[in-house]
Amino acid sequence: MIKALLTVILFITPFTAIYAIDVIDIILKSKAPGATEAGLGKVTYPHKLHETWYECEDCHPKIFVAKIGGNDMDMERNMTGKDCGYSGCHNSAYAFPLYLCDKCHEVLEQPAEK
Repeated sequence: MIKALLTVILFITPFTAIYAIDVIDIILKSKAPGATEAGLGKVTYPHKLHETWYECEDCHPKIFVAKIGGNDMDMERNMTGKDCGYSGCHNSAYAFPLYLCDKCHEVLEQPAEK
């Protein structure tokens, strides 16, 4: 009986729900030359927060590859409408603009001037 019930549940459950992954935050190290000197550190991408607004297929695979290290992101790509700068994301009226650096980047403490 339990095996039959499990078979029915698996049959009616969407394929994506069976293989769903719970991703909380994604840490991206800043690669831009001069980013550290400008006081910009890593980016912590709140994946869980974005899941409240979007479905997986809104971003994967059309904007991002769903694989660790599978996306070669940088600010130039963002500013030209790719990655986070995609027209339905931070290069639009839907979210804060990309030029608000501290919304994504950790702000590094600058050394005191001597």
